[in-house]
Amino acid sequence: MAEFGYEDVRPDDILNAENAGLIAAEFNFDPIPPLPEDMDLYPTPDPEDKSTLPLRPPVVTIMGHVDHGKTTLLDYLRKSSVAASEFGGITQHIGAFNVALSSGKTITFLDTPGHAAFLNMRQRGANVTDIVILVVAADDGVKAQTEEAIKHAQSAGVPIIVAINKIDREGADVQRVKQDLARHDLYVEDFGGDIQAIPVSGKTGQGMEDLEEATSLLSEILDHRADPTGPVEGHIIEASTKERGRVSTLLIRRGTLKVGDIIVAGTTFARVRTMRNEAGVEVDSVGPGMPTEIDGWRGQPEAGDEFLEAPDEQRANEAIEYRTVTRERIKMAKDMEVIAESRKQEHERREKQAWREEEIAKATKAGIKNPIQYVNELEKAAESDPETKQKREEVPLVLKADVSGSEEACHDYIMTVGNNEVCPKIARSGVGPVTEFDVEFASTANGYIVAFNVEIPQHIRRLAGYHGVKFIENNVIYRLVDDIKAVLEERLPPLVTHKVTGEAKILQTFEIGIGGRKKLRIAGCRVENGMVKRTSKVKVLRRNEVIYQGTLSSLKNVKRDVSEMRKDTECGIGFDNWSDFREGDSIQCYEEVFQKRYL
Repeated sequence: MAEFGYEDVRPDDILNAENAGLIAAEFNFDPIPPLPEDMDLYPTPDPEDKSTLPLRPPVVTIMGHVDHGKTTLLDYLRKSSVAASEFGGITQHIGAFNVALSSGKTITFLDTPGHAAFLNMRQRGANVTDIVILVVAADDGVKAQTEEAIKHAQSAGVPIIVAINKIDREGADVQRVKQDLARHDLYVEDFGGDIQAIPVSGKTGQGMEDLEEATSLLSEILDHRADPTGPVEGHIIEASTKERGRVSTLLIRRGTLKVGDIIVAGTTFARVRTMRNEAGVEVDSVGPGMPTEIDGWRGQPEAGDEFLEAPDEQRANEAIEYRTVTRERIKMAKDMEVIAESRKQEHERREKQAWREEEIAKATKAGIKNPIQYVNELEKAAESDPETKQKREEVPLVLKADVSGSEEACHDYIMTVGNNEVCPKIARSGVGPVTEFDVEFASTANGYIVAFNVEIPQHIRRLAGYHGVKFIENNVIYRLVDDIKAVLEERLPPLVTHKVTGEAKILQTFEIGIGGRKKLRIAGCRVENGMVKRTSKVKVLRRNEVIYQGTLSSLKNVKRDVSEMRKDTECGIGFDNWSDFREGDSIQCYEEVFQKRYL
């Protein structure tokens, strides 16, 4: 490899695909080509003219700050849903439901995703939401999560309707909420803007009909249309495992899904066995803009995945093979990067240790009095050089969660932690229990295993103990993030402050015999403030510049060794491996105070 022009190559380096392919070519081998792209399934392009297509129900997501009444609003709407009216009440909600208006139109409401999942889906290009209803409490105003929801909706280009909730409570001030919204660049119609603001009460139902009508009106303006024929396309809203197997909530974007259809999502597929609405009642077909819960999956799909219809199982398996091979290559490349980085850091640590030993040996040979301190100073100078300064420390994490939606939300929240010195790095993530490979991977990467709402078998705990791998476990996402934050805080160097405990002035210098012909230079001092202790760390200043920083080798009162000297007393002071002091120099004794730092 050195002959081919590669630099800094070590015997245990791992090659990436590009370098491995180049070396294979040098030895007249052909690297295995990637699978052809036409093996995968792709969505049908949208028609240029949608005006001939039938209307579909708008998809509405309700967002807002915690405790502002989102759940109460959803519960009220759920009672008037299509399934509730047809089947006598909701017995099993699926994270999405339909509300029929008096005009005969239907609106699809999404109970999920939350802010993190909404952002994650948008980043994947899964803009499943047509309209966002922003819930703001009339007695509380715009809060942190309200701002977050506004940013998500605006960056996704989704129109907003504001529901000013809790107008039945004391202290409710609708006008103040509208002013709050204007301060966040959200201008309602009363203030000359184009955003509808509807005062409602999810508890009493006041204004709810107005909210539904406002949503229907906006949908008419936006003119949501979709083709109910052709291959089915859509997105997975949530996925989990129930008694009847792996199930997922789907939102149909185009086409009509029927029992027996084959759909592919991610690296798994399903032959639709049963379809249920939000009341848990089986249905035969579902059209565009409508949600349904299906089972029949061969593997666990992930929330946010796009699903596409395949004509048969063979075509579905081809698409899955292409996606699996592509995903494994990407994942293997990432895994190899982590292992290679870990090995690189270990090499650098060994090289640094070898360099220290060599420099200490050179300093000793050159007659430097304190070779270790000398080498430490060299290291500090190298670290302060911006060219040699290291990047921020990354703490590798292996994330395992119970369902894909939880995994994505945890991933997003974890990556918000850290600063420019230390940060988390999700080296590997997945759904399901912790495996032996997870433990071995975390051990190689010198990281932690993050287990969200999953059980850890005893044999896995024993294996982790053997490898020295620690777990971060929790089933509440905010507490999990706090635990990870605590792990990162341990990596932060403490904040060191110097507390001056005593000051002295050198009045004269003299030498004393310490056996044979050896002499020791001593500073005769007067303590001017505080106390000088034998164990203190000291700085010697000359014209306000520090010329020495170290420790005392001796502290004497006349000829007697003492442990401390107080203000207005005289003493003799010797310094550790240093004697270039002069009359008039100042001595400061100090203590180092270490304070734990927090993110």
